[in-house]
Amino acid sequence: MTQTELLDRLESDIRRLLEQTRTQFAVLPEEALLVRPMAEGWNAMECFAHLNAHFDYFLPRIELSIHKSKARAWVPADEYRHNWIGRLAIRAVNPANMGKTRRKSPGRIDPKKLQLRQNEVKAFLINCEMLLRLVQQSRLADLNRARVKHFRWPGFRFLLGDLFEYMVLHAQRHLIQAQATLNKT
Repeated sequence: MTQTELLDRLESDIRRLLEQTRTQFAVLPEEALLVRPMAEGWNAMECFAHLNAHFDYFLPRIELSIHKSKARAWVPADEYRHNWIGRLAIRAVNPANMGKTRRKSPGRIDPKKLQLRQNEVKAFLINCEMLLRLVQQSRLADLNRARVKHFRWPGFRFLLGDLFEYMVLHAQRHLIQAQATLNKT
């Protein structure tokens, strides 16, 4: 897959996430998003809080990685390749694999331990818009060389393209989860 094909796909996926969030979640009252259909599960607001915690950590680091790539004058590669940590993370969050494996969220991004914001859905929309801008800016960066540390495994670094794909799939996964909580009520 070329870098351009990857970025085009990610842009359209992010636009779909924005549209879906605006039409299905932003129009709902906050009380509807806080309903917990199962005692041990997350409600829709907690799904957004979890995603926002990821965005809060990764977005500034992605922006820095893009700037470093441009400053080093790395020319974007034609072909994009994943590294092993990226493949592993992408497989773990892929919505197609929902229900097959269950992972516990680390404490710093566990929504039951997070302080919920006034409006997590609005914060998610802002973060998605920022992610979209960063994907667009990264067209001038080499996604095979630009890297970002992961908070859970500081010794490992995501390739920028892997991280973009991870974040989009992760958001898709939790939007499906948030929809399910709304459908159960």
